[in-house]
Amino acid sequence: MLCQDMTMDNEREQQLEIFHDSWRRLSWVEKQVDTVRQLARPWIELSKRAELTTTIDEGTVRPGYLEFSADVIEPPALPEDINFLIGNIVTDARSCLDMAIEHLWNDYAIDRTFRKRGKLTVQFPLEDRFEEKRSQDQRLQQFLARMDKRFVEVIEDAQPNYADGLIDIPYNISAIFIRNFSNANKHRNITPVVTSQRLAMTGTNVAGLTLTTIDRDEREGVPPLRFALDYEIDHHSEVDARAYVARLNQPRSTPLVVSVSQCLVVAGDDVPIYPPRFGRQKVSWRAELDDMLLKIPAYVRLTLRNLNRVHGVIRRGDDEFYLLDSDGTL
Repeated sequence: MLCQDMTMDNEREQQLEIFHDSWRRLSWVEKQVDTVRQLARPWIELSKRAELTTTIDEGTVRPGYLEFSADVIEPPALPEDINFLIGNIVTDARSCLDMAIEHLWNDYAIDRTFRKRGKLTVQFPLEDRFEEKRSQDQRLQQFLARMDKRFVEVIEDAQPNYADGLIDIPYNISAIFIRNFSNANKHRNITPVVTSQRLAMTGTNVAGLTLTTIDRDEREGVPPLRFALDYEIDHHSEVDARAYVARLNQPRSTPLVVSVSQCLVVAGDDVPIYPPRFGRQKVSWRAELDDMLLKIPAYVRLTLRNLNRVHGVIRRGDDEFYLLDSDGTL
């Protein structure tokens, strides 16, 4: 039986009835994503480069030298509804995948007994160290061993993986977003989405000027920041130096470069990743809101499509050739 649902509008192939519940819930996820993006639109559309306000410390001014501070104007807080909706999105996204696996185990009547005692947990695995976990976790080993190897291939392809150490951010990072934030959402409200602002670039582009940060290490690049400007008095006057500072928001008309990037992030719930180039040491990654909202439903949709494709091949009872869809940006 084929599943007819509004989510089919974006699909290239018809989905089998076994995944009907998953597709209905994905439709709900996509509606919630649209709601959040509408609520957050004024913030999402903020310039990636924050506008600066500068203040010269008059007590430091002397020939050839002055210090100044640079700050940014904080946008108002986002509507609180956004945080609750994000919790629903990640929890429902995980449910889409878990329900698909649950229906497959029921349809194929797979034994859930673990070592004659207890039961295997039947859910879609989302592991950022999948191969390591599989080698150590007997329950995961048994879970995978009892499924058709073609379903296991879909699960493997959906894990966060690195490209031989050449790329720091794993593809399928959406799997980590879903797992971490859905786990957090079970126990508490997800930490609010905030505007994150960090010093991105400093410097000068003409001779006779030296711009240095005074407190970058202490503040980790978070405004307000202090700077020292040394200038050669043979080439630049104090009036010039003050004008350079005042025009920092006009990069084409000033020889100084101070750039502060800004974006919306889910604060307080850093995502752990394990880049090979860092020896698999844990690195905290801040999840950008719009990036997460766009990737999560696309990742779930692609994974459900692959499960459906494999299920169709198996149920037709043949070994026809097929390819799994992939998207390295998710």
